[in-house]
Amino acid sequence: MELARTMWSAVPPLAGAAAAAIVAWWASTTGSHIDTAVFRDTAEAVLQGRSPYFLPSDVPFVYPPAGLLVTLPTAIGRNFHAATMVWLAISIAALGRTTWILVDLAWPTLDAVQLRRRACWLFAAACVLEPTLITLSFGQVGLVLLWLTVEGLRGQPRHPIRPWLVGVAAAAKLTPTVVLVGLAAAGRWRSAFWGMAGFVGACAAAAALSPAAVRDYVGGAWRLANDVNSAPDVLNHSLIGVTTLVALPAWVGLTVAALALVLGVALTAALWRQGDELAGLSTVLVSGLLVSPVSWPHHWVAIYPSLILLLRETRTRRAWVIVLLSTAIVGMLLWVDQVGLRGSRALLPGDAWWFPQREWYVVWGVALLGWTAAALLTGRRGSNRGRLGSPAAGIPLTHKPPKA
Repeated sequence: MELARTMWSAVPPLAGAAAAAIVAWWASTTGSHIDTAVFRDTAEAVLQGRSPYFLPSDVPFVYPPAGLLVTLPTAIGRNFHAATMVWLAISIAALGRTTWILVDLAWPTLDAVQLRRRACWLFAAACVLEPTLITLSFGQVGLVLLWLTVEGLRGQPRHPIRPWLVGVAAAAKLTPTVVLVGLAAAGRWRSAFWGMAGFVGACAAAAALSPAAVRDYVGGAWRLANDVNSAPDVLNHSLIGVTTLVALPAWVGLTVAALALVLGVALTAALWRQGDELAGLSTVLVSGLLVSPVSWPHHWVAIYPSLILLLRETRTRRAWVIVLLSTAIVGMLLWVDQVGLRGSRALLPGDAWWFPQREWYVVWGVALLGWTAAALLTGRRGSNRGRLGSPAAGIPLTHKPPKA
């Protein structure tokens, strides 16, 4: 009887996860899948021995050569529809695995049944948020890169070899490099070494796969990313992008981004030294999004560890935790980013009221870093019951014992 009750209790979360995945799949099939088309053309060019750069296409391939390793699954078959379906399946599976790992990090004392139930519900929620739907509709690589990063950091610092996966993600798209910087700052030198080994290995594999691609990239194709992303755009949710949008000098954006990077890496190092893997991961990923020259809405799938961190911290009943979590969920459900889209021109003085809406992700990301810093400093001063950085906050300062 108990077994039947346990099995029946697993039905609602599994059904919810399946329904959300179907909704995300259905909503994404009507998207442009423009990036999937680029990846497929790129993969076919590589398999034919040609360079993927400077192909006759409206949207060029702008990733480093190691990005070729991620695009290869889109070369399955001659049918673009089949390639789209394969890439959708890979992306949704990556989100599912990422959610499972993050839930296990957030609540390490859950048994297998509780872990599965909570992971299913959070996966269902993640499927219908703005960054996921945009990523799936475009056929972007964000969910796959997030999975590589989270999988690579799973079990740290006990398993220092796994960060080679982070290195692969960083070689494919340079933003995850900030995670390797965070590992080094935290004194996890072995993990940082294996991360760099993964980076070098991915570059070497790309060179062996397509020497022409490496030759073209080093010869000038690296400028393509700057050419494509250099124009001010309201959808570029990074600190540099915002300062460009409001027509401030370039040095202002670089200075603000540098300060955010220093703060983010310092917070990450402090959190990882205390053993809070989830908070450190959340902080370093948000820092990378803020300091990157370009952070489109689909790049912000890397915000998901932060949402689970805030959900974990709601047990403290602190007002800022509730505000940050509620703002994030409501904003991404209502697609505030799209509602606030009013063109790509620079902001005028009369538009100041629209700034939080137009650049909502940036405002939220900066607020998250500020909250993390304040919570960490408050916890260190001693009055730390239920605060970030303290055992009372539910942070796994020691690794959970192996299951019998």
